[in-house]
Amino acid sequence: MTRPLFAALLGLLGSLFAGCTPSGFVANQFLRAPKSFPKVVAPQPRVYFSFPDQVTDTLPEQLATVGDPPLTLAYRLVPPGDYGARMVLTNHQAYGKSWPLYWFPAHPATNALPKRGTVVFLHGYGLEHGTLIPWALQAAGHGWNGVAVDLRGHGNSDGTRITFGIQEAHDLTDLIDELSRRGQASWPVQVVGVSYGAAVALRWASQESRVERVVAITPYDHLADAIEGLRRSYASWLPAGLIQRAAEKLPERVGQPPGGLDPLNWLGQHPVTALFIAAGSDPVAPPEAIQRLAACSPSSRIINLEETTHEMAPFRIDQLAQPVLDWLDTPLPQVGQAVSGKR
Repeated sequence: MTRPLFAALLGLLGSLFAGCTPSGFVANQFLRAPKSFPKVVAPQPRVYFSFPDQVTDTLPEQLATVGDPPLTLAYRLVPPGDYGARMVLTNHQAYGKSWPLYWFPAHPATNALPKRGTVVFLHGYGLEHGTLIPWALQAAGHGWNGVAVDLRGHGNSDGTRITFGIQEAHDLTDLIDELSRRGQASWPVQVVGVSYGAAVALRWASQESRVERVVAITPYDHLADAIEGLRRSYASWLPAGLIQRAAEKLPERVGQPPGGLDPLNWLGQHPVTALFIAAGSDPVAPPEAIQRLAACSPSSRIINLEETTHEMAPFRIDQLAQPVLDWLDTPLPQVGQAVSGKR
């Protein structure tokens, strides 16, 4: 099955308002569960990916209830084993053009491997846990027990609103506690997040001491800047002022002070050591934004993917698999001990 990557809220906003629509209404749309948006209004995908459905057919989706009030999260376990996962870059023909297609040949696990630990995989905005299955398969081949999660308001998880990391961080702690009780995961955990999921991962790690290592692929530093980058890239015809005013209202709408949804502010207060992945051609999380995030912890490291877009970056497993796996394997440095910087 070929899957389009990167559904954007801005395409939906264009179908909901015109002219002098109040910015408060637009802010509420940003907080609306992405899974509730009609897919027909999403912009044309620029990247596609695929992997054999027979792999996930052997790894059934499961549900866990977390939080108060209770919320059900969908997740998929990818136990350690040899899935033969690799990456092939080819093309997908759609809308009269050729688009990048990341194809991940794989097969059901042929043999189990001893567990080295648990890695939680967090998808981007408007997506679902299936976009991280290629990464989970890669990590499983090196002994990691993978937990790919649908964040609240995404995929098959419950939730009518999202909070850009505030409540999602609590959801994840409750989820791993529940999976630990089920014998499906154990602390400490590692976390790999992409874009919105990377921001959630940083928030979670800044609050939860049992999260040990973080891989943050193209996280934004300021939410409003990321939204503006999306507007310029996908819907430049939308009025910039309206989008900016709506973005400024978001922190208060989820009970946060100004700047309370910005990962740079989170890390300024509670530094997180992470492996950051930057994409050279990224209007949503440009390399300078990644540099600001990494500077919050001298032990963090940056990998720059030149001539790579925001949408393409998480699928460059050919370049990223080894350094990411090395990062997950390497004990964190002691305080004051720096990890050499950029690649």
